[in-house]
Order: sequence, then C-alpha cells, then structure tokens
Amino acid sequence: MLHFRLVTPNRVLLDEEAVSISLPTTEGEITVLPDHVALATLLAPGLVRLVRPKGEASEVAVSGGFIRVGKDGNVYVLADTAEQGEELDLSVIERAKERARQVMSQAARQDDVSFAAAAAALERELARYRLARKQGAKHRPTGQVESAP
Repeated sequence: MLHFRLVTPNRVLLDEEAVSISLPTTEGEITVLPDHVALATLLAPGLVRLVRPKGEASEVAVSGGFIRVGKDGNVYVLADTAEQGEELDLSVIERAKERARQVMSQAARQDDVSFAAAAAALERELARYRLARKQGAKHRPTGQVESAP
C-alpha cells in the first residue's frame, strides 16, 4: 500500500492510501506501485491518476513541481497548482489557452524565456482542459466563474 500526499502552496489536496499513482514527469509518465524504488524527480504539467484500495480512480490536473517517492511507501507531490475536475470551468480554461497561445506567438519573436513560460502555461491549461472534458465539466454562466488559483 502507498500513502499519497498532494500539496500545493495553498492547500493539501489529497492525503490518502493508494495502490497505484501515475504521475507526469519531465522524462515521461511514471506509475508508482508498492515497493517502488525511492526517487525524487520533477513533476511536469499533466494529469495525476490515483487508484484507491477499492479500485476507484480519480485524476487531478497539476502544473510543475516535485515528486518524492520514499522507501517507506510514502509518495509526496509538491505541485505549483493542482485541481480536481469539479473545480474546473471549460470557458475559463479555453480563454486561458487562447491567451497562452497568443503570448507564445509574440514571445517566439522576442526571447526564449518568454516563450518557455508561455509554453508551460499552455501545457498547464491543456492538462486542465483534458481533465475538465473527462469529468464532463460545463461552461458556467459569466459572472459565476471562480478564478483558478
């Protein structure tokens, strides 16, 4: 059994037992199972998939951060941001994706740092979009939208 803790600067999003955890890393996706080798690596924007002891699964959209897998079966994720599907609003995500694309096209003519920041923002929004679509998120009426952390 694994103990999984997903923390952002604003909150502890998950703190529970799991039988497997799939995580996006800068080197590709990894799946952590009981007795996994200890490691520390970078978290990439994408979806974290958690399978609980009774077989139910859930996904969380994350941006960058760090992953630590301990020899003791503890898995810690320190994410810049993390959101569950029910927290997402497709209309907000679509606007953010478009802003990121615009910044990328402008930054491509300016400097690599601006372009990389815009590309990372777009990658984050695409992960949020995939999760929102999977979870059947709806477009909320204007005025009732909560901003993403």
